[in-house]
Amino acid sequence: RPIYILFWVGPFGDEPEFRIDPKLCGNCVLTYDQRYLDESDAVIIHFTEAFMHKVPDPKRRKSHQMFVFYSTETPYAIYTARGFEFKDMNYYFNWTITYWRDSSIYMPFIIVQNIIARKQSGQYMALWMAGNCADTEGAVVRKRLIAAMEMFGLTVDKYGKCYNRVAPEVSEYFTFAAKYKFYLAFENAVHCRDYITEKLWSNSYEAGLVPVVWGPTRADIEAIAPKYSFIFYEDFQNGLAVVNYLKHLDKNPVEYRKYFNWRLQQPTPAEYMMVEHGPLYQRDVGMCKMCKLLWNKRRYNNITSVVPSIHHWLLQNEPYECVL
Repeated sequence: RPIYILFWVGPFGDEPEFRIDPKLCGNCVLTYDQRYLDESDAVIIHFTEAFMHKVPDPKRRKSHQMFVFYSTETPYAIYTARGFEFKDMNYYFNWTITYWRDSSIYMPFIIVQNIIARKQSGQYMALWMAGNCADTEGAVVRKRLIAAMEMFGLTVDKYGKCYNRVAPEVSEYFTFAAKYKFYLAFENAVHCRDYITEKLWSNSYEAGLVPVVWGPTRADIEAIAPKYSFIFYEDFQNGLAVVNYLKHLDKNPVEYRKYFNWRLQQPTPAEYMMVEHGPLYQRDVGMCKMCKLLWNKRRYNNITSVVPSIHHWLLQNEPYECVL
């Protein structure tokens, strides 16, 4: 019989579909129907529901079940903005599924295709899309940094809720983005551990743009992104130096194209697990990883774990600037 994975309540009321290839991951069925609680091998709890009065009673937990904590938000969004501390959830969860690489199950913000940049001439050199205008300290800082880069001569086309302009979505986005050379992949959080979102992946790599990255640490980006595929803002002395370098690349196509060499080399999954490697490749992350773990548990009953404190686990190793 298949393994059922129950999402207790969908994230923020949504019920997203997750890819679980039965041939590559195992026969697993994801459901949002709470009537499958007793039949489910894993029960995923979104962080907004992580309160004892909202989740399944641990006394009702079956011996084969794994309770899983799920979040794609930064510590700032969880603790500072919402005030969640999960102090009544000690020893409740078995696994974690988040964007942190040390999660039980790693769930990155990513789908990267093998796209080679084909640039058209355009009025703007860089594209930026922002929905968080000033809700976090990181959002305030990045807006100030980009404004300074514009003052130094970088032409930036701005979209998103902050500018009341909606950019095309899904496949239409790629055609729209072809006229830009760079994407300003500036996160709304500062040095938050492993917080690297669609700004780098979908908005930049998948669309064939060179990302200019600010927010994560260089070490976190290098751990998962191809070498020489991005421009790291903090490598430069100031915004003027960044702009001068982007202008240099704009006028020197040979130098600019070097940021796409990694696509031609087709790195292996062992080298860059974040890159798509054809239709028969399924990353060992996310729901696929969970499905594999659950099948191993069913076959061998060899997987058991518990998270003593979600509060401490989420805050461990996070710098002050990430949480403020």
